[in-house]
Amino acid sequence: MAVLSPSELMKEWAGKKTRPVCCLTGEERSFKNAAVKKLLACFRIDAFNFSEYDAETADMGDLISAAMTPGLMADTRLIILKGAEKLKKEPAAALAGYVKNPSEAAMLVILLDKKTEAAELIINSLSAAAAIAHFAPLEGGEAVRYAGSLLEKEGLRASDEALELLSEMCSSDAATLKQEAAKLSAWLHGGKKRVEPEDIMESAGFSRTLNPFEFSNAVQARNGQLAADIADKMMAEGTDPVGVAISLAYVVEKLLKVQKSGEQGRGEEGAYALGMNPGYYRRLLGSAAAFRPGKLANALNRCLEVEAMLKSSSGSDPKLLVKQLIFEITR
Repeated sequence: MAVLSPSELMKEWAGKKTRPVCCLTGEERSFKNAAVKKLLACFRIDAFNFSEYDAETADMGDLISAAMTPGLMADTRLIILKGAEKLKKEPAAALAGYVKNPSEAAMLVILLDKKTEAAELIINSLSAAAAIAHFAPLEGGEAVRYAGSLLEKEGLRASDEALELLSEMCSSDAATLKQEAAKLSAWLHGGKKRVEPEDIMESAGFSRTLNPFEFSNAVQARNGQLAADIADKMMAEGTDPVGVAISLAYVVEKLLKVQKSGEQGRGEEGAYALGMNPGYYRRLLGSAAAFRPGKLANALNRCLEVEAMLKSSSGSDPKLLVKQLIFEITR
């Protein structure tokens, strides 16, 4: 099989090159879906020559039969199989048998979102005529550049700080970045064309002066003084101390879940199980590693205790109680 980059695969399709099987792997589903749309546009596939299947409901016999049927008054027939990593043992084996010796009558495009036994079987069975392209999740600078390109398409420019905030807010997820870029465009319609961090925050419903991720980032970095200063600012702007304690508990609980997942050696599967972008999951995994075993579980219990104390009006200074909790967790 040919191992291609997504851009190389797009060039093949733009040049009308067909293969009996194309396998699109990786976590970034929005990019894979966009690739399929480009494929349909490149070959101008009509309804008579297009079939789409979902792995959880697909009749594999019907799918293979369709893949062996020549196009009707068209250059090719296109068959899409989504979520192929979910295939059960027998249909996965049937598909693996087909892709070892596929028909040239149609082009079968297989979408794999996760690494599973079925996915590995399919990939390892691909013939020399097949192609595979990996659509990896956006990370760091890639997400920032992608956010910038989306805003440019909307006729907007953004500062580096705004792009970094937007990327972090969306956990570097391409689909969420696209939604937020469109929302920003609508929100700023007819107004300013340069986007700053305060615009990102206000569009998302946050305070214009307080970065919603500063507190979480400070706790994850175990920077107690910075986290306490941000908590002071949050409370000065009207956030109830109970709300700060709840936010702290949320950060700690997220780190604890990631830490446990890492201890189980779940890898990217752990990210999906927790509903996280793999890149964001890896960053949290690095932060969680800085907390010794048992620390986060104890910290979560302390958060719940302090929250209960704050709600009971025990007489303690609420702001002081919150700051003490922050230093206790991050030290």
